[in-house]
Amino acid sequence: MWSNLFIGCILIVFSVIVHACATRFVMFLVRKKRANPEVYNSKEFWTSIVVLIMFMASFIEALAWAFIYFYLETINSLEESLYFSIVTFTTLGYGDVVLSNSFRLLASLEAANGIIIFGWSTAIIITVVQNYFLNPDIDKDIKQ
Repeated sequence: MWSNLFIGCILIVFSVIVHACATRFVMFLVRKKRANPEVYNSKEFWTSIVVLIMFMASFIEALAWAFIYFYLETINSLEESLYFSIVTFTTLGYGDVVLSNSFRLLASLEAANGIIIFGWSTAIIITVVQNYFLNPDIDKDIKQ
């Protein structure tokens, strides 16, 4: 139990760091667009980039969990570990692949981690959409 909690906490910290870096990169892009609105004028393009960045961060985080499942030999193949990890991270939970009783806590921590991470991603994406689409004068306000 304690080793699962330790491993889970390490992976949660890793997820937070990856997501913080992705958030920082998104903030950099938003500032870059605001500084040069005439060069970077496609709001739809930049919003799509933000969505892809946050998705890739989530995928990297689920991949880290998958590597741990595979390394601990809880699941036989890396492909199946990745499948289980993504299903767990998204809290979909099909139940067609399950861990042994000794690793159930680890999967529960991944699900909790996924809920928080997807909420974080949603907040970033909504903020970008609100700034670009619901506040059309935002670029003018920054230049004044």
